[in-house]
Amino acid sequence: MSMRHVSRVFWLSVLCSTSLLTAVPAALAQPMLVPLPPAPENYTPEHVPSATVAPAAPGAFDALTVPATHRLLPGKIVFSMLVTPDLARAERFYGGLFGWGFRPVGDGRTPRVEITLGTQPVGMMVAHKLDDPKRDVPFWMPFLSTSDTATVARVTKQHGGKTIFGPKPIAGLGQAVIVSDPQHGLYAALSAQSGDPADHDTDPTLNGWSWATLLSPDPRAAAGYYQLLFNYRIVASPEADSPQHYMLTAQDKERASINTLPPGIEPRDRARWVQFVEVNDSASLADRAQKLGGRVIVPTHVDRDGAQIAVLADPDGAVFGVIETQKDMLEGALPR
Repeated sequence: MSMRHVSRVFWLSVLCSTSLLTAVPAALAQPMLVPLPPAPENYTPEHVPSATVAPAAPGAFDALTVPATHRLLPGKIVFSMLVTPDLARAERFYGGLFGWGFRPVGDGRTPRVEITLGTQPVGMMVAHKLDDPKRDVPFWMPFLSTSDTATVARVTKQHGGKTIFGPKPIAGLGQAVIVSDPQHGLYAALSAQSGDPADHDTDPTLNGWSWATLLSPDPRAAAGYYQLLFNYRIVASPEADSPQHYMLTAQDKERASINTLPPGIEPRDRARWVQFVEVNDSASLADRAQKLGGRVIVPTHVDRDGAQIAVLADPDGAVFGVIETQKDMLEGALPR
């Protein structure tokens, strides 16, 4: 499945001109974009966990895969986390918008819930009080699959980033680390104890996460950093209007993109990830989001590749996107 339809910068200027951003040449194959150290010793791009996956214990997350795949797909986005001040309000909004289910997890000291789409865990919500409501904004954060969370933490620090959490086990999920990359983009890396959900050459899962893009003040450097850690194949956009756009590919699948911040945005502004949910009617979904208390940042529009996309915010300001993939695009991208 091709996801080049979300590689445009049409909506970036609108998104980046809001206060939300400051809260928290020809196509090239496999360029080394910045000077990077050798790959870590004993690093393996895929790893087969040995742990036996059991049903979730009380307070633990459900396993990502049942039955377990026992196979990791480094670089694939497999989970997501929303940091928000009001769990109940977030549940009402996202449950009404996407039909997601929610289940309390943890020991109760930090309120958090597991997000499910049917029987599949797709993310979590964590309650966090905003210290400065005028500056701090709730946010979604992707979990990228890795076989080595310790290396993610160490290499991130070597390149000027920070470790926010871990590496530590998250009961039911596996070993995780949350980091701020060298450009302050927050993300998590996860080594799932059950393995990652398998890829399928079928339509994207309706109401599930289907894409992510990193908005970066220096996309070239950002691509080099993520390439080092997740062994991505990097392809630069050949389009004249988006010279600072890169596709990140792993296991012969396009996993995410990196886009430059548009003109007029100060270099001090921080990178941030934006994730997209697959929907079957983006216009109706955007209308429903507003009725549920959210707002439209970039209205639904047709990308030049034919997809319908919109960028939204929930009632507390967390940004996410919706994408309506056209069937002919999918058929054109499937292996022949």
